[in-house]
Order: sequence, then structure tokens, then C-alpha cells
Amino acid sequence: MASQNVQTPSVSSHPEPAPHRDLWPGIAGVVAGALLIAGHILWLRTPDTTGPGAIRNVVTFYAKDSNQALAETSALMLLAAGLLFMFFLVALSRLAGNRSHLVLVGGTVFTVLLMVSAIAGNMFAITASTSDVFRVGPQTAHIAILLLDLAYAAAIASMAGAAVLLFAVWRVARESRAVPMWLAWFGFVVAVLSLGAMFSAWATPVLLGVWVVAAGVVLILNARVAQRDEGQEPAVAAGTS
Repeated sequence: MASQNVQTPSVSSHPEPAPHRDLWPGIAGVVAGALLIAGHILWLRTPDTTGPGAIRNVVTFYAKDSNQALAETSALMLLAAGLLFMFFLVALSRLAGNRSHLVLVGGTVFTVLLMVSAIAGNMFAITASTSDVFRVGPQTAHIAILLLDLAYAAAIASMAGAAVLLFAVWRVARESRAVPMWLAWFGFVVAVLSLGAMFSAWATPVLLGVWVVAAGVVLILNARVAQRDEGQEPAVAAGTS
């Protein structure tokens, strides 16, 4: 009887994802959360635009070169936070399982509107700092007020997207325990506060930044544990052979 050679598919042809695949997204989350906190705190220094002295406040604030520089720094921080957050978001969605689409949609809406808020809220100062023909004065102060209000509205809308993400993560933690319960309940509180819109928008981005830092740390720890377990498996296999 002629022998038949049966070829089995090589395991290496379909490599499994590396166990430490969440390490760098976790680091990105930690940095993104820190930048979101710092950038939002800097942005909160902008002048009050609701009172009768709004024009005077705007002119006094933006006439200082130091405040113009802080506005540019805030914009760069928030834009960088948004980019790093998207990197972190992909890893977070993997933990969400069948609710990953809610995490991705909510996180993407948050990121886009965060960038809109960062650009709008700081564009007046950036233009005044870089343009030779644009002057800070009562005639241009109305533009700053409009842009600041647009930035605040975008910040409120961005937290609505973040609330979708946080509620989805909370549900995942209750159903599968893929996410620590303390992190899920922390996110649930931030999501509920985010529904307060204009009454809480000054604080919720900072709380979200803290949550993102904590979630990034969880991803890093999970990656470290998975990497350690992978290193132990070959040793166990060699001991039993």
C-alpha cells in the first residue's frame, strides 16, 4: 500500500496575537488621560463670557502673550490626547466583546468633538499670536466669545459620546467581568454626571481623564500578567516532557 503523506497546517501560519498587545495602548491611555486633564485645566482659565464685562475680560486676557502661549499649549495637549485616546480605544473595545461597537462609536464621537472644542476654544489666541494683522481689541472680542461658546458646546457634546462608552463598559463589567467592577462603577458615575450637560461640563472631562488613566493602568497590568504567564508556559512544558 502506497504511503500517503498527510500535511497538517502549520501553527505558525496563523499566529496568535501577542499577549502584550495591550501594553502600548495602555501606556497611550495613561498619557492621553494626563494630557486631557492638563489641557482642560488650562482651557478653564479662559475669561468669563456671560457677564456684562465679557468684552473687557476677553481683551484683557488675550492681550497677554503668556495667555496666548497657554492657549496654544492647551490646544496641543488636547489634540495629542485625542490621537492617543484613539489608540487606547481600540484595545478597550476588545475587552467590550459584543458591545465593542458602542465603545468605538462613543469613543470616536468623544474624540472628534474634543478636537473641535480644542481648536475652537484656542483659535482666537493662536491667531492673535501668529498673525501680524489680527489684533486683540473690542472689535474682535466678539469673535473670541463666539469661539469660546462653540468650544463649550462641543465639550458638552463630546461628553455625551463619552457617556455612551462608559455605560457600555459598565454593562460589560456586569455581564462578563472583563473589566474590573471598581473601574466600571467609576465610569458609570462619570457617565451620569456627563448627562448634566452645562452644569457639569467644566468638571467631567477631568474626571474622564482620571478614568482613562485608570483604565490604561488596567490594560498595562493585564499585559504584564499575560506576558509573565506566557513565559511560564514553556518552562512547565519542559518540566513535564
